[in-house]
Parts: sequence; C-alpha cells; structure tokens
Amino acid sequence: MITIRCETGDNVQIDADTLVGADISRRNLHRALLEEQDLREADLSGSELRSARLEGAVFDRAKLTGASLAASESSRASFAGADLNEAMMRSGGFEHADFTGADLENAKVEGAAFTGAILDGANLRCLGLEKADLRGARADAATRWPDGFDPIKHGVDVRR
Repeated sequence: MITIRCETGDNVQIDADTLVGADISRRNLHRALLEEQDLREADLSGSELRSARLEGAVFDRAKLTGASLAASESSRASFAGADLNEAMMRSGGFEHADFTGADLENAKVEGAAFTGAILDGANLRCLGLEKADLRGARADAATRWPDGFDPIKHGVDVRR
C-alpha cells in the first residue's frame, strides 16, 4: 500500500507496491506531493493533479489522457512517450521538462510555461499553444505543430 501525500491533507491510498505501472486513474490528487517520483507507465487518466508538485518526476509512457495538470509545478519532469491527449495543462510550469515523443493532441496548454523543454518528436497539436511560453524549448523535424503555427516565432530552437 502506498500513500500519496497531498498538501490539502486529503492523502490518497494506492493498492500497489510501486507507482511504476500503477492504476491511479480518476483520483483526486489535487496538490499532490510527487517530486522526483517514478510513475513510468502509470495510468493517471482522468486524475486531478491540479497544483501538484511534480518537479523531476518521471511519467515516461504514462497514460494521462484527460488528466488535469493545471497550475502544476512540473519543471524537470519527464513525459517521454506519455499520452497527454485532452489533458488540461493551462498555467502549468513545465520548464526544462522532457516531452520527447509525447502526444499532446487536443491538450489545453494556454498560459503554460515550456521554457527550455525538450519537444523532439512530440505531437503538439494542442489548444492554446500560441499563448504558451516556448522560449528556449527544443524541437526537431519530427515534432508536429498545429496548422499555421510557427515555432521559431515563439522562440523554439527547431533542429532540422
């Protein structure tokens, strides 16, 4: 049994020995304290992670479909290969996070900070990207953008 502490005092019990691959879907993890935690391949779809502390956490290949990461502090976190379809990411702090190969199709990212983030091969056909802070982020030729979006004008270093 694992206890996820939340600043709200509403701690969450997970029936698992590890967070790697755990089913944590549709849980209220508002203001969860998950810094530096390994959540690779975990299912967090539909979970409420609003204002959570996720600095340095690993969400590689995790399922975060429809999850709310609004106003989360996710700097240096890794979302490589993660499914963030339709995730709410508005006003989140994703500075220097790794989104290599992640899928953010229809995620809501208005006001989010992706400064210095790694966006190589990511699907960034998300909503509100033109109002996100992308200065100093890195992308490659495989990164997919919304129609008409110019990443260079938004400060992204696009490697060809």
